[in-house]
Parts: sequence; structure tokens; C-alpha cells
Amino acid sequence: MPEHWRYPFLPTASAILEDVNLESLLEDYFYAEARALAISRLETSATRGTIEIEGPPTNDENDIVLGYVISRLVLAATDNQALVNYVALSEALRAEAHLSSETDESLVLFVNKLGIVKVEFNGTDFDMNFVDYVRAASKLREGDWKLSNRGVSKGIVNLDRNTLIRLMREVIRQHLEELPKAPSEIKNRFEGTIEDLKSQVSKTFTERIGGLNTVVSDRQAEAMKELGRFDLSKAPPCFNLNLMDLQAGVNLPHPSRFFITTFLSSLNQDPEAVMRLFATAPDFKEAFTRYQVEHISGKTSGTQYSSPKCDTLVSSGVCPGPNALCRQIRHPLSYYRVMAESEKDPKDRMERILLATINKETYPKKLIERNIQNIGDFDFVYNEVKKRKLSEAFSSKSVSQINAKINHFQGRVYSVDLPNEDKKMWITKATVSVTDGNTDFDCLSLTDWKVALPIEEAHYKSKKMDLIVKPFEIDLDKGETRKLFLILDTVDES
Repeated sequence: MPEHWRYPFLPTASAILEDVNLESLLEDYFYAEARALAISRLETSATRGTIEIEGPPTNDENDIVLGYVISRLVLAATDNQALVNYVALSEALRAEAHLSSETDESLVLFVNKLGIVKVEFNGTDFDMNFVDYVRAASKLREGDWKLSNRGVSKGIVNLDRNTLIRLMREVIRQHLEELPKAPSEIKNRFEGTIEDLKSQVSKTFTERIGGLNTVVSDRQAEAMKELGRFDLSKAPPCFNLNLMDLQAGVNLPHPSRFFITTFLSSLNQDPEAVMRLFATAPDFKEAFTRYQVEHISGKTSGTQYSSPKCDTLVSSGVCPGPNALCRQIRHPLSYYRVMAESEKDPKDRMERILLATINKETYPKKLIERNIQNIGDFDFVYNEVKKRKLSEAFSSKSVSQINAKINHFQGRVYSVDLPNEDKKMWITKATVSVTDGNTDFDCLSLTDWKVALPIEEAHYKSKKMDLIVKPFEIDLDKGETRKLFLILDTVDES
């Protein structure tokens, strides 16, 4: 049987908790040593990323296990997932160190007693069902950890001893990042301790990255502030979701870290600002992170690495799944630039909308000039907007707010040959039509994907939505004129 003072999170350790009630655990003098070990466990995790708890005979095994239980209760009461993740990594590293000294038979016993995955010793290596392996290595997506690089024979993945131990560190870390809600007694009893832990974590990060005098809850906002003019609303889902994980204290796999660094570096973000983002990770090490960020960004290597393409992000597990715009582009930087459409000059924006709508292979100069002249100085700005039915808005000459169902939505990339130039103009557009249930109304092509994405979502869910629109008479060709809605914005009624 594995020693519980080494692995207090094993289900079999619960036998030590028999006949121990919460009130006694928190107040009884008999458990004072367990409470002290709990706080020590948390403090060293928070400040040094290690757990320095000696086993018998220095400390009684029961006190160590009970101290571990108390530390979990205190963590649950902190309501701070970043801190929970930070301690989970420390616990996993401690267990990994102990597992390295176990015999092969004891290692198998430990894995199977933990009950998350199963393993068998085949005399030289260890066999694990591929389903268990995929679950365990779900966040170890780089390099050799991919199932395709491991090889599967009859549903079994073969692992050497070192690989199994490293994999179990990941299993333990993920397992300990999940906590139930703590009883109110814990919050009341350890209120001061909880605040001290938060302050200690903050102090640790302050010392590591220098001068960042914020508490745990402010670190993320401060780090984002350092990114200057970077606009999160234009970033692709792959960046935003990985950044959310990073801000929540999740240890990102290497492909995700590489992507975040190269993506921001390509947008001319300072390496120091990029490094501060990674300071929220539980396994943050300043010297190591600084070397990686400055090397990747070209500050020390002289070569700035390019951000991976979408295909690479998909194959490495960084992409969480595409949205409507993702399906039209092949690179996350293209996504960011397409989302900047609304920042263009109003005349250029209208020209691109007209080109996307008219859909000619070669730039129709006279047709565009005639439409621009007819439209006049439209600047895409609206103030007071009257709510109208769809048919009323179509007959009006002013901007209206309508409630309609999206009858059609299709995105595509359109290109037009420019006159006297050996190049094309590329526009990522969406064709849209709206309906009131009786009549369909076509719209000018959308090139502003900050507006297009929520419209695509409403179309996918077959939901009605509020839109800001204005009708325009558009010359599509000689003798062909049509009235079309220009969609200016979406309205969030909530």
C-alpha cells in the first residue's frame, strides 16, 4: 500500500478521516499540529512553488493527511482558481518526486489506487488503455505526447517509467484543480489565512517580475494594460481562449505559449509586456520565461518567429474550434486585420462594401464613383434611432432599429483586380438577407466582422435579433438599381 503521507489525495487515505468531524478538526487542540501543517503546506506552495512537509518520524502520517484535507478546505474557501491551480501544481510536483523512488510494482499500485487511469506492468514497461492515455495527456499536446506519436497496438499505449511518472504528475495536477464549495465554517475560521495567502502569492509574483505591485485579483488586468493598444475584441478565438486559461492560472502547453508569444510579437508588442502575461501561470519562472519570450520575439536571437498558421494550430490542439470568420481565413493574424475593418476611413469602408456587393472581377471604377457620389458623405455614425418594422425601415430614408430573423448568411473571401496594378484587393465578406416572416430583404455585403459574427450566430440558432440599418439605392450595373439595407450594427437588448 502506498504511504499516505506521500500521497494524501489517494482515496484510501479517507480511512484516516473516520470519526473526525469538521468542528473538531478546526478547533480541537488534538488537531493543532494538522492545522499548522495545512498552513505550512499552503504557504510554501504559494511562495516557493514547493511543499516541504517531512514524513515520519518528523511528522505523524495522520497529521500530514489531515493537514492536507484542511489545506483543501482552505483552498476551496479562497474562491481563487489561480491560487488553487498554483497549489495543485506544487502537490503534483511533490508526488512526482516521491513516485520516482517507488518500485515498478508500487508505481502500478499507486496509479490504480488513484483510480483515474489504469496501468499494467508488462515486465519492462507499462501498458495503458488509449482512452485513459488521451484523457490523461489532454493538455500535454506538444511533441511526443500526441497519441499519433506514441503508437497504439490493440488499443494499448506503451509507456516507459519516466513517461508514466510525468504523465501522473499531469493527472494529479488536473485532479487537484477541482474543488467543491467550502463550508461557511472554513471561511470564517481561516479568513485571515486566506487573505494572507493571496497577499503572499501577490508578493511572490511582484518579486519575480519586478515592481508589479498588485494583488492576485489585479494581476491579470495589470498585465493586459501593459499590452498597450492591443485590442482583444479583434483577436481570434484561439488567442482569447488560451489567454483566458492563462489568466485563470492554467498551465498552458508549449504550443499555446509559443502561439501567444509569436502572435503578440507579430503585432509589435514589447517582450516585457508579453512576459508579464505569463507571470500569472502557476509554473512561472522568470529567467526561463524571459529567455523563451525574448528568443521567440527575436530580441536576443535576431530572428523573430512567425505566428503559426491555422492548420498548425488545429493539429497542435491550440485551436478551440472555428467561428464563421475563422472558416474564411488561414492565419490568426489575418483574423486580427480583418476585424480592424471598422477602423478604416468611412469612404474606404463604403468602397469595399460596394465592391463586395457588386462582385465584379475587375475594379468597376465609374460604377463605384457613381455610387459613392449618390450615397454622399456617410460616416457610419448614428445617434437617435427609431424602432420600426422591417417594411417601414425599408421605406424610410433614415437609420432604423429593426427586429428581424436572419434568412441567409454566407461568408467568403472576394478579390477584385485593381486597374493599372499587378495585384488584387482582397475582402472578407458576408452576404446577408433578413426577413419579417413574409418578405425577404437583401443587404449590402458585410465587411465588418465585429457585426457579422453575432449575425452569423443568430442565423445558426434561428433567432431573431435587433439590427441598426439604413436603406440605400445602389447601382449594381448599367440599368440595374436595387434598394438594399446597410447593416450598421447589432443591438444587445439584454
